[in-house]
Amino acid sequence: MATYSRPPPPADDYAASRAWFEAMITRLSEEETAAGTHEALEDYLTGDGRELQRTMMQDHLDACARREERRAQVVGADGVARVRAEPGHTRLLATTVGRVEVSRIAYRAAKASNLHPADAVRALPARTHSFPLQRAVVHEVADRPLRSARESLARTTGQQLGTRQLQEITVEAARDVRDFYAQHTAPDPAPAPGTEPEPAPGTGGRDLLVLSIDATGVNMIPSGLRTPPPPPPPRPHPPSAQLSTRERTGRTRMACVTACYDVRPAPRSAADILPRDAAERAARRDGPVAKARRMDASLEHSTAAMTTALFDQAEQRDPAHQRRWVVLVDGANHQLDCIEKEAGKRGVDIDIIVDFVHVLEYLWKAADDLHPDHGTRAAFVQSAARDLLEGHAPRLVADLHTHQRTRIAHNRPAPGLDRAAAYLEAKLPYLDYHIALTLGWPIATGVIEGSCRYLVKDRLDVTGARWSLPGGEAVLLLRTVIANGDFPEYWRYHVLRDHQRTHQTLYQNQLDIAA
Repeated sequence: MATYSRPPPPADDYAASRAWFEAMITRLSEEETAAGTHEALEDYLTGDGRELQRTMMQDHLDACARREERRAQVVGADGVARVRAEPGHTRLLATTVGRVEVSRIAYRAAKASNLHPADAVRALPARTHSFPLQRAVVHEVADRPLRSARESLARTTGQQLGTRQLQEITVEAARDVRDFYAQHTAPDPAPAPGTEPEPAPGTGGRDLLVLSIDATGVNMIPSGLRTPPPPPPPRPHPPSAQLSTRERTGRTRMACVTACYDVRPAPRSAADILPRDAAERAARRDGPVAKARRMDASLEHSTAAMTTALFDQAEQRDPAHQRRWVVLVDGANHQLDCIEKEAGKRGVDIDIIVDFVHVLEYLWKAADDLHPDHGTRAAFVQSAARDLLEGHAPRLVADLHTHQRTRIAHNRPAPGLDRAAAYLEAKLPYLDYHIALTLGWPIATGVIEGSCRYLVKDRLDVTGARWSLPGGEAVLLLRTVIANGDFPEYWRYHVLRDHQRTHQTLYQNQLDIAA
């Protein structure tokens, strides 16, 4: 083996960069360029400018490699001391401006893997793709389908990545999201001194802590389903002109979405929600506004696990349970069971309100059976909804049962009326809208519904998409981090964790690798 010797530094470390820059200046000075269009000028500067940046990066990496100090020995986590140093070991790195080659000293020992402390000093990723390129991939894949993301990256960075590479980078980028939020401090709901408005009478002067949960289906490949689909029954295949059997669709897995946010109480009345005349419309008061919202979503975890995580978030904001906890749901029984079980386990008092908009949908189903005329249906729903808002839910349920008995006596089936009566009767404990309005609580799940549309439907429900569980979960987590406004902080955390996994765990003295 040749003895270690550092190559002499060149007279100018950045000679190649200067030559490329001078060539660009010469090109810009030519009459042909001056007579050209601005489009041609901008395309030239964008393309050759990117190559200039790549050359500058390569020159800098080469200069750093020539100046790398030799260490007496490097001890790995396996306890083996590497005393043989060989310069010139290279690796490729794909960046946002092109591919470069990183040269560094390899420390070697018999029957032991090579170690490269310079990689740890530069915090290079384990993958071929640099962290800025990975960050660009995350934003593109979180926002659009893989093929569109690939084309967008090629336009903006000039880099050609395959869809499988994009998926692998995205899955890797999302691996630390759960750990990040486990140690992340909850947002401070307190306003700046002197800006806090006067509390509304009867609200206690504290912001409400609102929790909400919902779920929506995502089309999955068979291996991503919670329960694998049964195999088709064996049967003979008669001759057919059809080239292949049509694949069944509709195989979905529920993505659970949660939201936790603060609300300043805003007392209202039924007239503010459903005014009867112009005077009531003119006097309408605004409802409560969500602030400091934090969302969470998962395809992998169950509703029970997501409910536990939601209550963990809430307890970060209110560890002493001093605030009023309001839970908004659409009435799904499993969600209600999980919420009440979690609240009982933690000893926290909660007030559950069923989304008023969902109740309106059931009232319209009943109106379709009871009133053939559209105007009459609208009047029925208006009256029934006002009764609910004014605290007359038991009376409304009794009226619906009376209509049911009348329809049964005349042998006139009314499935919409039956569903509405059963739903309202089952949800009576959660229909205290008159109390909620008086105390200034929200009564609709607009925040969680919007979260479901943005996090899940706008990306995972694109036409023809079917997801694997790792890919769907990664995209959902990253969209959540971006929507929460936490992505810059999360990315710093992810890069740090990646450095620990990729570099620090390779060395016996993890804190001395950058010395």
